[in-house]
Amino acid sequence: MSRKGRKDYPTRGRTKQRKKHKLKRLFSVLVIIFVLLATVASVTAYAAVKYFLSDLPPLDLKQLEPAKTSFLYDREGNLVTPLMGAENRVILTLDEISPYLVNAFIAIEDDRFFEHPGFDLRGIMRAVWNNIFKKSGVIQGGSTITQQLVKDAFLTPERTPKRKVQEIYIAYKLEKLFSKEEILELYLNRIFFDYNAYGVEAAAQTYFNKSAKDVTLAEAAMLAGIPNLPGRYSPYRNFEEAKKRQRIILNRMAELGMITKEEAEAAANEELKLAGIPKRTYPHPWFVDHVVLEEAPKILKQLPEYEQMTEGEIQAHIYTSGLHIYTTLDQRIQQALTEILDNPEMYSKNVREEGKPVQPQTAAVVAEPDTGYVVAIFGGRENDSIGAFNRATDGKWQAGSVLKPILAYAPAFNEGLASPATVLDDAPTEFAGIPPYYPNNYTMRFLGLVTARYALAHSLNIPAVHLLNQLGVEKGKEYAKRMGITSFDDEHDLGLSMVVGGLYRGVSPWDVAQAFAVLANEGIRTDFTTITKIVDSNGRVIYEHEPNREEILSPEAAWLTTSCLLDTVRYGTATSLKIGRPVAVKTGTSEYARDAWVAAYTPDYVTTFWLGEDSWPQGKEGNYRSFEIVGKFMNPILKAIHEDLPVNDFTRPSTLRSAAVCKKSGKRPGEFCPESEIITDWFKRDQLPSEICDLHVEVEICSETGLLASEFCPEEVREKKVFLNRPPYIATDKRWPGRVGRIPEDAALMPPTETCDKHVSSSPSPDHSEANFTARQISLNGDILLSWKPVPKAKGYWLARKGPEDSEFVRIVSEPIIGVRFTDRVDLPGTYTYQIIAVNDEGVESAPLTTSVIVRSELEAPQDPPEPEEPNMPQEPKEPQEPGRDEEDEEDRRGRRGH
Repeated sequence: MSRKGRKDYPTRGRTKQRKKHKLKRLFSVLVIIFVLLATVASVTAYAAVKYFLSDLPPLDLKQLEPAKTSFLYDREGNLVTPLMGAENRVILTLDEISPYLVNAFIAIEDDRFFEHPGFDLRGIMRAVWNNIFKKSGVIQGGSTITQQLVKDAFLTPERTPKRKVQEIYIAYKLEKLFSKEEILELYLNRIFFDYNAYGVEAAAQTYFNKSAKDVTLAEAAMLAGIPNLPGRYSPYRNFEEAKKRQRIILNRMAELGMITKEEAEAAANEELKLAGIPKRTYPHPWFVDHVVLEEAPKILKQLPEYEQMTEGEIQAHIYTSGLHIYTTLDQRIQQALTEILDNPEMYSKNVREEGKPVQPQTAAVVAEPDTGYVVAIFGGRENDSIGAFNRATDGKWQAGSVLKPILAYAPAFNEGLASPATVLDDAPTEFAGIPPYYPNNYTMRFLGLVTARYALAHSLNIPAVHLLNQLGVEKGKEYAKRMGITSFDDEHDLGLSMVVGGLYRGVSPWDVAQAFAVLANEGIRTDFTTITKIVDSNGRVIYEHEPNREEILSPEAAWLTTSCLLDTVRYGTATSLKIGRPVAVKTGTSEYARDAWVAAYTPDYVTTFWLGEDSWPQGKEGNYRSFEIVGKFMNPILKAIHEDLPVNDFTRPSTLRSAAVCKKSGKRPGEFCPESEIITDWFKRDQLPSEICDLHVEVEICSETGLLASEFCPEEVREKKVFLNRPPYIATDKRWPGRVGRIPEDAALMPPTETCDKHVSSSPSPDHSEANFTARQISLNGDILLSWKPVPKAKGYWLARKGPEDSEFVRIVSEPIIGVRFTDRVDLPGTYTYQIIAVNDEGVESAPLTTSVIVRSELEAPQDPPEPEEPNMPQEPKEPQEPGRDEEDEEDRRGRRGH
């Protein structure tokens, strides 16, 4: 083919040129897109920043001055205490602060402080990296020291992108107005160190009793770790966590070249001498501490502007932002409670060991059931340290019997399983479980059949266990949780022993008061609170309490439980609490008498009181019993609380009905129920008893022996008496603690089972030794002829038979027969044995004579009758048995058949 006719194809070089051209075009497009995106991003960022800064607060440098004082008020609006004062802060210049302390803060909070313009992009990126990968255990927030100063002094607490932009902008401006040294000085004089200490000087004095210029390297590192999370890193609250934080700071200082590794190691191993928790200088410290350290932080954390704040920031804010906190405190009641429980003369002993609180200790809570307002808190004796352990709110102690109405009685009444008149058996009982449970009463006695009302008023253990067993452990726990008990351990609190105080963690006085308030408030739970309102420094209400209410029990179940607990004062375990007004009470004593409890309530107030010791050596027994403290402590407490109040009674629901019942059966009284056993009680309409008591029975006895009357007992000693036919019972053995052989006390009321053996006939039994008793088959129909010789002095004869399929003798006549012959008829072949018993005129019976015969299907040739068996020796007369078979006509009964 000629060149002219050939088709030309692109060369390889041309292909490369075209690809290069396409890449250039693609790159150009990407550059344009990037520029456009960057422009859009820049414009968007600019617009966002401009928007974020549009409502920027003015930079008022006066806000860098010491913080505003917050105030706490009682329920009447009276000032209780300011929450900070001049003594909480001492202003220092930078050269008056130890270089160790300055460097420690820079190392952990902002190691590029002297290099950045107020914000640190590199530090932000490093903080993100460290927080993701937990590098070196250092958790950082990316905020510089300047930013921390800004957000504390100028901005609202929330953490949002808008606030972050404002924070960076103001920090940048602040760096233009102040030198680095001035900013650092402002920061170190402002930060919060817990225990009302602000600034490094107050912190050094609080923790080490020395000036900030004199702290050692180890002390400086310890102090620098606190502000991030004061509740966690304060050595007074958690020394182990504080030591871990100290080592992190020392290692960081060594990494930055501020100290050597050897100095860091030496400081980490240095033994620190803490000054001791500061003493309180404000009134009603237990109540104030709970408000400031517990409830107020929880409330603020739930508000939108505070939800992003750390624990330390919220705590500092409470003291420094000019808040006005209005509380439920009743100063009169709080003062009375404190004076009673802090009086050493109230205690039989006062044990003081160096460095430890005095023992025994006490705790109490007083609250209004309907509003949920806690009006007084007592957390312990002779303890005036800020933030000290509050036994009323945070202590967990074994409850003894105090939770019986919460775990068993009120739930059972509510579920319709029982009423106050329900009868429970206070008797030795083995309850199924792994291992089985063998409860005892505190008195080591068993009373027998008792009503639920009596059992609760007297705090009997076995009836309460019976009731929880019927209800179900999980159902009882569910009710108790809803009523306010928060300390259950679902892994360990699984058994019936809970109802008598066997809780894994124990329970707090606060929780017990919350639960009993449900009973006092007609079954409605109103959550406890100590704060009614919080107002900020500008007069804006940022929180107002809204009561949270929930019906846990029906009004009927709550009132029925209350009526039982009123009987605790009338005749039960708290008779010393008769103070001239209705008081419902439950007492409790823990195992080994280590803890004593009283929970008492009126329509006006619910009060719980605990007495015991903070800790116990293994196996040591205590001597704190609830019945001993009721009158001594709770009586004056209740009188003081209710001083000048009108007497109010609990309102009985109109739906309840009264009925008379027998207190041994829980049923309507029968004809034999003694007057002393008949009571009147209250019932829900659907629980009114309809059955008649069948436990009280009338039995004729011999008054001389107390046994069942026999036919020989003279009329003058026979009497009819009412007995209690109670259910069967068992006696205690080695499975129960205490004496073996204990039985329910009402077993003594049971009818006798044996017959009088004192009154017997003077007539001797008939002598049947010559009777010659025989039996032989006389027809193929199974007729058996029984014959005998007359027995002297015999009036008649009983006859009995035992066939091949019988296990015992059965009488074949309905009354003693007259004569010396009797024909019996049997259906089956086999061996038959017969008995004859002679009876004289006075009913005295002889011992039985026996003879046997083999019944065949075919009649055999007549045989001589077998030799009679040797007669048995006469025995003592026995009570006649019921006849096994009645003959149909008089002739047969008289032995005429077969003549």
